[in-house]
Amino acid sequence: MMFSLFKARQQFEIKTYQNAEKDTVLLDYYERTVGTPMKQPFYELVLYTYSDTQARLEEYANGGTDDERVTSCLIPLQGAQEMLTAVKDSGMNRWNDRKGVAICGRAYVCRFPDGKGGYIRVTSDHMPENGSKVFGAVKSAMSRWLKN
Repeated sequence: MMFSLFKARQQFEIKTYQNAEKDTVLLDYYERTVGTPMKQPFYELVLYTYSDTQARLEEYANGGTDDERVTSCLIPLQGAQEMLTAVKDSGMNRWNDRKGVAICGRAYVCRFPDGKGGYIRVTSDHMPENGSKVFGAVKSAMSRWLKN
């Protein structure tokens, strides 16, 4: 992958990924309901590289049935940069160094490039007390572009 050549401090700059292979994951947000006997509803947003001027955003939603709704759209790089900035501002890249806060009812996962060719994956198992609000801010930054 092309982006493995860049320094970690550039991991949140969209221009770092403009030459990456098409369909490289830039950001993956996932949430699901936990602790229920029924099929567990989930919601996922995935941001991919697409071209030098656009990124692709996909939404996967399942309310606990066998039907999954998939929505996909192309967005300008400005939108992708806003999403990466939301993750950068959240401080998620440092969460795995801490003990988490247990929560009931929802589980969250966010995955984004580490700037070294791999990914950082953070979960609600390692989030700070305000972590669900932080996950919500990332979700909001991503889902806002589906409405445009």
